[in-house]
Amino acid sequence: MIKLEKNIIDMLHSSREVSFRYDLLNYNETKIGELTSLGGRLGLNSLAQIKRKGSFQFKENELQDVDWLNDKVQPVFILNKQYEFPLGVFMISSPTRSLRKKSIYREVECFDTSLVLLEDKFDTRYRVLKGTNYVTAITQIISSAGIWKINIPHINATLRTDREFEIGTSKLEAVNYLLQEINYTSIWVDELGNFTANPYILPNDRIVEYTYKNDDMSIIIPDTSVEEIDLFSVPNKWVVVTTNPEVEPMVSRFINDNPASPTSTVSRRRNIVDFREVDDIASQSILDEYVRRIAYEASNVYGKFIFDTAIMPHHSYMDCLYCEHSDLGIKNKYIETSWEIDLKANGRMKHNARRVIQL
Repeated sequence: MIKLEKNIIDMLHSSREVSFRYDLLNYNETKIGELTSLGGRLGLNSLAQIKRKGSFQFKENELQDVDWLNDKVQPVFILNKQYEFPLGVFMISSPTRSLRKKSIYREVECFDTSLVLLEDKFDTRYRVLKGTNYVTAITQIISSAGIWKINIPHINATLRTDREFEIGTSKLEAVNYLLQEINYTSIWVDELGNFTANPYILPNDRIVEYTYKNDDMSIIIPDTSVEEIDLFSVPNKWVVVTTNPEVEPMVSRFINDNPASPTSTVSRRRNIVDFREVDDIASQSILDEYVRRIAYEASNVYGKFIFDTAIMPHHSYMDCLYCEHSDLGIKNKYIETSWEIDLKANGRMKHNARRVIQL
């Protein structure tokens, strides 16, 4: 999430003037022009392969010089004519044509540039040698797809055995496979087009990045808030084993035996086991962290909070929110899994967040 100055926060929570600009970028992501749009929608789904996607309506007479195969578009949110927030870099697909307000517009479906990694596949068996640093291996795969904007912090972890990827494996799959082995987030593209992944931090250890309350300064739109609760099939015991035949197998277990947790082995008086196998992982300590991670993520289905606000342009990937709603009795920390906005001055932003559970 983009960190905001207090004066900008105050503007977002009070009367504001909102507009949008659509920058046309070339292959190198240098601005080469601007496009007129009737609007559209865009959003980010942290749980999807391609995290950001959007649909825009552009005036056809401005599109004659667009290189549909290489050019990109970057929507920009403008607050009070002075503060600008890029909303992502999108690849342009072939559009459909429609007549709007006596002008021909093209409806354009767009995806962020991680689509390059999904569509680029190995044409020979790809091997990463034992002893290679994980981040080096990941960066090399991303770079081989012609991507140069990469922001992945270094880790002192190397592959314990050679790793091979079959012909036809997408480079996105290979990158996320290696990221999992060091307990990083999956790859995502930020609002400026940087390919990003970070060490995974358990939700309870996350610092709150933004707060939403239905108080006097609230921008939560009335009658849009929904809380969902589903306890029935939440696991309370997790077991993960490594299955690489070339090294000694590792096993890690995590049990939710907290009497205060409604889904624990103590509360439910039975075990609901989530068993998984992974090919390999960097070390026993990282395997232990990974098991705790999937335990927390599995339990997050317990509480979901869905709400609409005015457009808040600083949201990004898996933001940590504190939400307080007096009418629903909500006072909790949440991880935002997805959001979507209407690209118009009075547009809304829909937030989907999962509650952080104390195990």
